[in-house]
Amino acid sequence: MFVITGIPTKVGVLMLEAAGINLIAMAVIAFLFGALVGTGLPPAPTYILTALVIAPPMIKAGVDPWVVHFYAFFLAVWGELTPPTSVVAAVTAKIADASFMRTLGRALMLCVSLFTLMAGVFIRPELVKQPGVDQLAALGLILVPTLGIVFAIQARFATDRIRNLTARGVLMVVSLFALLYPDDAIAAIACVPVLLIIVAWVLYQRPRQIRAAKASG
Repeated sequence: MFVITGIPTKVGVLMLEAAGINLIAMAVIAFLFGALVGTGLPPAPTYILTALVIAPPMIKAGVDPWVVHFYAFFLAVWGELTPPTSVVAAVTAKIADASFMRTLGRALMLCVSLFTLMAGVFIRPELVKQPGVDQLAALGLILVPTLGIVFAIQARFATDRIRNLTARGVLMVVSLFALLYPDDAIAAIACVPVLLIIVAWVLYQRPRQIRAAKASG
């Protein structure tokens, strides 16, 4: 089908044109293509087809080959979750006898780290191409914002709805800034308040929520 329709060639040309705009446009086109392929294929062939299509134009645009192939790998994993044909959600919903859409929504929330890794390999390419201290530093600069984003989505910071949403919104903004800002030093500084908020929640807010749950139960 791909050979007959000429989709790979068209996507490659489109990505080369997008490279003239910026890398984000190229990554978005690659994401859409990988998601489309992933709706009908398991991870292994999704990775192979995606890499064959997106690697040449991205490498030609100056992206490191390790970054490109890890991005293709993450897209292949994302294919198992891609709405509306998410195999993971379908199987899980059947086992749990739950709603497919609610299960899909929960799966996407639990897999938020997959999206941060997709962005992370472009912002911090040392994560996949420089084993050693540089790799560990890149890991920390992606791990902390990822934890912040997870807490912003799932944690509860106050009983009052407005205060809770405000705290989660601030944490989300700071975490995204720390994840996406290219300068390592500034990103590291932004990670500090994220870590402090997470530690404070674990030490103070979580025990309160546990006591409240026990009291109500």
